[in-house]
Amino acid sequence: MAWEDAAIKGYLIDSETGDELEFQYNPSDVVDEKSTNFAAIRIPGMSHPRYQFVAGEPRKIAFRLQFFKGEVRQKVAWLQSLQYPEHADTMLKNAPHRVIFVFGELFPGLLCVVRDVKARFHGLFEPETLLPQQADVDVVLEEYVDESVPYSEVRA
Repeated sequence: MAWEDAAIKGYLIDSETGDELEFQYNPSDVVDEKSTNFAAIRIPGMSHPRYQFVAGEPRKIAFRLQFFKGEVRQKVAWLQSLQYPEHADTMLKNAPHRVIFVFGELFPGLLCVVRDVKARFHGLFEPETLLPQQADVDVVLEEYVDESVPYSEVRA
């Protein structure tokens, strides 16, 4: 296969270290979820409440990664490490690292925090060490933004 025919792989980049985790297999589906909070204001005599915008909830990106053979445990540990802070002795030094999610033109570089990592080791285990040779990992990312995002930017 020529290099120009190679499939584009999704990956995550540790925004602090620059380390990358390229997906062995691209997820078969990606869920992009966003919800918003409104306060329901009940007015006596009205058939319906009035709604006042309060704030948006985080945008969540969820997908399942599959790893087969090789450094399965190390790849899962890399994902899990993004949920742990750094310490200097007993003092907190840094919050968990953020990641940049890259998935072709759908997500060309979305800054996120890793919210949830659920690994399921199954099928194959090394007979001598019981290290896993197969894993399905459910990952939930939340978009990290410093400023409020207007609707016009989302539509662009």
